[in-house]
Amino acid sequence: MGTGPFRLERWDRKVKEFVLTRHDNYWRGPAKLRNVVIKGVNEFGTRKLMLQAGDADAIYADRPLLTQLQGIPGVQIIDDLPTMEMNPVVFFTYKINPAGNGFLGSGRLDGGGIPDDFFADKDVRKGFAYAFDYKNFISDVMRGKGVQATGPIPDNLTGHNPKGKTYQLDLKQSQEHFKKAFNGRLWQTGFKFTIVYNSGNLSRQTVCQILKRNVESLNPKFKIDVRAVEWPTFLDAYRSSKLPIFVMGWNADYPDPHNFAFPMLHSKGDYPMTQKFQNPEFDRLIEEANQETSPGKRAAIYEKLQDLAYEETPQLYIVDTVRYRTQRSWVKGWYHNPIFPDSPYGSYFYSLWKQ
Repeated sequence: MGTGPFRLERWDRKVKEFVLTRHDNYWRGPAKLRNVVIKGVNEFGTRKLMLQAGDADAIYADRPLLTQLQGIPGVQIIDDLPTMEMNPVVFFTYKINPAGNGFLGSGRLDGGGIPDDFFADKDVRKGFAYAFDYKNFISDVMRGKGVQATGPIPDNLTGHNPKGKTYQLDLKQSQEHFKKAFNGRLWQTGFKFTIVYNSGNLSRQTVCQILKRNVESLNPKFKIDVRAVEWPTFLDAYRSSKLPIFVMGWNADYPDPHNFAFPMLHSKGDYPMTQKFQNPEFDRLIEEANQETSPGKRAAIYEKLQDLAYEETPQLYIVDTVRYRTQRSWVKGWYHNPIFPDSPYGSYFYSLWKQ
């Protein structure tokens, strides 16, 4: 708005670059940095080279990429930073928008595609839930940093239930659910559809590939294509409910369980509206918990909500984890605030300076 410590000088959509300029009349006094440049660079290799050369002061990097950043001269890794997020999460779209939708294949349950209500069948959702390898995702992809999530509420908020029900990799159970889906027709006909993920996000890519590998191993008639798309393309397809499955996450806007329960499970929340998922009992519990003033009673309501989410399986919650920040050692003044948007990759620039 022009009243903060920095003002927007330029936004170049073509090269994906923001330039902020210091506001010298800011009420707290001028920031130490004169300019801030934020670049959108999808390729990790390019980001890494920029960091090595000193052309970038800090970069975004997924947990699987940590080993490629360790030991670079002049680069600091700050690890084990608590988060207030649930990411990645697998979402099933109950009513897929079929209009001009190439992700559905034929659009019918004929072996060459899926119908628009494919994931409205609970056995299909549970088939996928038992086909994901939660344990190895955490140990291999997340490098052991984290524990399996027991619901949509992170482990550092009221309402998180560490003893909540969870799915485990069980291909026999997965097969049994797929055999029951669509009154037995699914197992005989098979299916084919496409899962897309936003390019450059290695964790989400791996989630999609694990589902593809394990589900396809159950039946040669099961076919899943996995494809990367640019973020704007992904968002357009997501917002129009064209994605059969999508992998996204949620960062807290404020530190309260309602900020996870509502957007993840309420019929008017961000994700259920896109998924075309609604359940009156879920809505009732979320609204009741939001009005309850007793922390103990709120926790009990959220526990019941998350038990219902386990049974309904509109989403797959994978991991409660920690993050790390990668920056040049000359960056000073950074501090971790888990509620700050995109922290620790992003930060409040006012407190930063370079030495």
